[in-house]
Amino acid sequence: MLLNPIIAILKNEKLNRWHPIIFDESPLPGPDSEDKPIRHQSKGHHTNGFKRRDLAIKEVRSIVERMVTENKANKPGYAIEEDILWDGVGIPAITGFFIRTEQGWKLAVF
Repeated sequence: MLLNPIIAILKNEKLNRWHPIIFDESPLPGPDSEDKPIRHQSKGHHTNGFKRRDLAIKEVRSIVERMVTENKANKPGYAIEEDILWDGVGIPAITGFFIRTEQGWKLAVF
């Protein structure tokens, strides 16, 4: 079971495609606090991606819904307000810090 996963949008700038990407919580040592960013590590992305951003967002919402329905994750969320830019080279292995916003989650630093 994934721990508090966040599904975001990875934009392949080389191919101009959008890929849902799953991040699993990987907390830093020490006490939690409301204003402390939460570390997440990428666990995989939709390999082919989508030609249009709106289709990728639809898939993100579908992934979150399936995680809840199939009980595969604890408290899944999504970060779709901003794309995570990727040059399209290599494997996008990302460790990032997410913060909660009024719209959901936002990648603060990676």
